[in-house]
Amino acid sequence: MRPKLGAAAKQPRARLSLRSMAPTISHDGWIPSSTANQYSWVPSPDTRGTLDIIWPCLTTMALCLWSMLHLNLPAKDETYRTQFLRRLRWLVIAVLAPEMPILFAFAQRSSAKQSVEDMKKLPNGPAQWTITHAFYADSGGFVLDVVGSPPFPVTAKQMLYLIRKKYIEAPTITQLDIQDKSKADGLAKGLTFFQSGWLLLKFLGRAAQGYSITPFELFTTAIVLCSLVSLCLWWNKPLDIREPTVVSSKCDIATILAAAGEIANDRPYVDTPLDFVESNIYWSRKWCPAVLDFVLKQELQTRPLNRIPNDRDFRPRNFEENYYLGCPVCIFAAIHFLGWSIEFPSYVELMLWRANSIAVFGSLSLYGASEMVGFWQAGYNVSSMELFGSYKKRMPWCLFFLILGTYRR
Repeated sequence: MRPKLGAAAKQPRARLSLRSMAPTISHDGWIPSSTANQYSWVPSPDTRGTLDIIWPCLTTMALCLWSMLHLNLPAKDETYRTQFLRRLRWLVIAVLAPEMPILFAFAQRSSAKQSVEDMKKLPNGPAQWTITHAFYADSGGFVLDVVGSPPFPVTAKQMLYLIRKKYIEAPTITQLDIQDKSKADGLAKGLTFFQSGWLLLKFLGRAAQGYSITPFELFTTAIVLCSLVSLCLWWNKPLDIREPTVVSSKCDIATILAAAGEIANDRPYVDTPLDFVESNIYWSRKWCPAVLDFVLKQELQTRPLNRIPNDRDFRPRNFEENYYLGCPVCIFAAIHFLGWSIEFPSYVELMLWRANSIAVFGSLSLYGASEMVGFWQAGYNVSSMELFGSYKKRMPWCLFFLILGTYRR
C-alpha cells in the first residue's frame, strides 16, 4: 500500500513567473533588502560617477582624433617607429591646438580643388582627375623617376606642369584604384560621427536643462567638433597608403631645368628640383632661415625630399574659403563660454576660467579677422606665412612654428 500523503504534500506546487521574481524598486532606485537576492532589470542611478564622465569623453575623443588624422605618405625607407612617432606628435598637436589640423586640412583641400579646376583646362590632361587624385598627389602619391636625380615626390601643381610640358604621360590611375590602396573605412568614419553625435547631444541636453557640466566635457566637446571638421575636409583624402605611384619622365632633369630658364637655375633648390614650379609651401620650410640652412648643411634632411610634409601653408582662393575657415575656429573658442557658470571649488578658479575663455575667444577672433583683412588686401595672392611682412618668420613668433619644423614631419 502506498503511504498517505501529508497535508503539506497535498498543497499545489508554487508557480514561478517573471512578475513574482521582479523586485519592488523604491523611488530612489534602490532594491529593498528582502528582494536583493532576486534578479531583474535595474535602472541606472540618477547621479553620475567620475567614470561615467571620464570614460565616454576619453573614448569619443580617441576615436575622433584617430579617425580624423590623414597624414601624407611616409618615405620608402621609414621605419614603423618613425611613422608611429609622427602620428603621435600630430595627435598631441590636435589635442593642444585642435584648430591647427583644421588649418592644414583647409590648405590641402583648397589646393586639391584648384588642381581639379586646372587639370580640366589641359588639352592633354588625364581622362580622370578627381579631388581624390589631387589629394593623392599633394600627399606624395606620385613619385617622379627622372634621369639625373634620385626619385622624389611631386605635388599636384608640379604634376600639372609636367603634363602640360609633355615631360610625362598623364597618369592612368583611377579613383577606384586609389581608394583600393587607401585604408580609409566609411564604416569607421560613420561610427565616429555616431559616437560624436551622441556625446554632443548628451552635452547639449544637459546644458539646455540646466544640469551641471564639467570642464573636461567642455574640453572634449571642443576637441570633437574640431576633429569632425578636419575629418570632413579630409574625407576624400586617401589614408595610410604605403606605396606611391611612380611616373617616369621622357627626358632628364637637366633638360627640364634648362627649358624652364633662369627661374629654375638662379639658386639651389631646397625641397625638390621642381621648386621653381611650387615651393615654400610648408610651414616647417618657412621658419627661421638660419635654422633651415643649418638643417640642410648638416644633412638632417634629404635633398630632394623623400616625402611631402603635412603642414601645407594656407592660401585661400577667395573670401568664401577664408570665411569657412574662421567659422569652426570661432565656434571652438566660443564653446568655452558654456562653462561660464560652472561650479568650481573656489571663486578664484571660476574667475580664471572666465578670463581664459575671454582670452581664447578674443585672441582667436582677432587673429582670424586680421588674417581675413590681410588676405583681402593682398588679393588672395599670398599664403598665411607671408602676411603682414612675414612676421611669423621672425623672432619671437617663429618659435611657435618651430615645433612643427622637425625634419621628420
